[in-house]
Amino acid sequence: MQGYPKENELLSLFECEPTFLESPADSIDFFYTEATYKFSNGNEDFVVTIAPSYSEVKIRVTNRSSKNLISYLDLKRVYHFEITADKKNSSSILMKVEDDTHTQTIEIDFKPNFKLIFKEH
Repeated sequence: MQGYPKENELLSLFECEPTFLESPADSIDFFYTEATYKFSNGNEDFVVTIAPSYSEVKIRVTNRSSKNLISYLDLKRVYHFEITADKKNSSSILMKVEDDTHTQTIEIDFKPNFKLIFKEH
């Protein structure tokens, strides 16, 4: 599972149990499943879907009170997914997407408030 956090690290980060596209059996590694985490920071609601074996990550962010969409990412070539902060009042990740000529980094804060920084290198 090179490049992605372990299942227990994602449980700690998102502070919720995931739902799975297919129920993982004891013999199926978390790497080969698609897990969806639904959680909130009080201001924004998040739906994060991770499929490590396909290098796919989707993140939908909506305003909690108005239900308006704030951000939607549908990434297909995430080769690196790192937890950069996992504390009670602060949680964030760093993802890297790569193609033949460019590398893109996406930094996302979930707590205390949503923030997204997208860079192309």
